[in-house]
Amino acid sequence: MRILLILLSILSTTIKADEYKIGSGIRVANSPIYIGGYVMLDYINRNDNYNRIRIDDIALISYANYSKFSYLAEFEIKDSYVKEWGKRDSFDSSERISVERLHVDYSYGDNFDFRIGKFNTPVGYWNLTPISVLRDSASSPYLAYILYPRYTTGLQIKYENHLDGGDEYTAIVQNNQDLDDSYNNMHIKTHVAFGVERESDLLFVKANVGYFKAVSGIESYYYLLSLLYEDTDYDISAELGGRKVDSGWSVPYALYLQGVYHLTPQHDIVARVESYEIDEGAFRNEQIGIMGYTYRPVQSMAYKAEYQLRSYTNESQIKLSFSVLF
Repeated sequence: MRILLILLSILSTTIKADEYKIGSGIRVANSPIYIGGYVMLDYINRNDNYNRIRIDDIALISYANYSKFSYLAEFEIKDSYVKEWGKRDSFDSSERISVERLHVDYSYGDNFDFRIGKFNTPVGYWNLTPISVLRDSASSPYLAYILYPRYTTGLQIKYENHLDGGDEYTAIVQNNQDLDDSYNNMHIKTHVAFGVERESDLLFVKANVGYFKAVSGIESYYYLLSLLYEDTDYDISAELGGRKVDSGWSVPYALYLQGVYHLTPQHDIVARVESYEIDEGAFRNEQIGIMGYTYRPVQSMAYKAEYQLRSYTNESQIKLSFSVLF
């Protein structure tokens, strides 16, 4: 909490009312460098008398573009304030600053882009929207946590063929420790993946395959098929994938289908269905249905509410959140 107050104090003393636009960050003098950040708070009430309120994200972001180069640096404090009550009572706080993203990009000609550092693994569509305020729903599909490492520390090469329907090809390689393995869903030391995407009017489709080796030595292979359709009044997205280890399928399948209906530019209705199966020591198969509402007074601020109906009925819950990008 102390760090949040310091960040807000710095921003408030630097902002000029006629230059600042919420969500775009603050320009440093006359340089190409911008500094901003975001905050996310949420509240959960579960059927089994469990309640939790927390400050989930406090992040500081810096970015710049200069000629063919650009960079992005994002440092975050996760779960800086967590209060639980009802089924169990507890309180926890943290001021540990983690490296979420830190990379430099270079554009070569009109077709190639190179990225080096720590970045979001470029698989599917959900994982490419890491900032909570920009997502449609208050929660993320379970698929995004169990199939692949959400972050990669290494090299990314992207090629876009402008002459053939805008096909895009992406390859990544990591052969080192994570830049900050405390901020990743899987602790890995090797990661290789390839993806191809095709665009047709309002429809985007993508296929990804990958391999990674955990610090523990376990090797995994995964695939992910994704679809995104964006219209004026509604969006539809879907992803389906699986993960395999030497002994068999640790995640035989995981999928979600989500629809977003834009009532107005500020009001959205969100519906999502999910299903997954995990066989890693303990077997679990679950189906989840989500109905939610999102209100954005401005694009960089969101109030969200959703009800999650889960096949493990005691885990069905209401989730409320507030997030802002400044």
